[in-house]
Amino acid sequence: MDIYHETVTLEKSLPASPEDVFRAYTDPKAREMWSAPDDTTEIRILESNVRTGGSETGICGTRGEELNWRMDVAYHLVEEGKLITFTEELWDGDNMLTIALITFDLNKAPDGTTILHLTDQVTSFVGKGGVQGHRDGYTKALDNLASMLTEKVA
Repeated sequence: MDIYHETVTLEKSLPASPEDVFRAYTDPKAREMWSAPDDTTEIRILESNVRTGGSETGICGTRGEELNWRMDVAYHLVEEGKLITFTEELWDGDNMLTIALITFDLNKAPDGTTILHLTDQVTSFVGKGGVQGHRDGYTKALDNLASMLTEKVA
């Protein structure tokens, strides 16, 4: 086992209100679209209950192949339009790959749009690559979210 941990912080300006960003997160079908970092990755949310004390289960992997990675999420504190805090476990069969405490902190900018602060405290049991996967995945997912929200505004 190759244990590595790091705190990843990202900031993203989003062209929508914090309430609209919150809705884009809590809509499982929308999140399946924007959270996949690229066209070769598929994310399927099987069950989602985004609320304080809620949970979520999903699967992910390479599009067109068996989706063999499982995501188990526990929501710890959720405030509509403001905050989503959760832990996420990523599994490959019986092997845990990563576990993370993740916070989406939604802040209203003076123009009514959103400044999102994402903090991802991740422990990888597969070395630095697990942390890099979180960093790259969330960076691309937030870019996708910004594009989706821009299209809605246009």
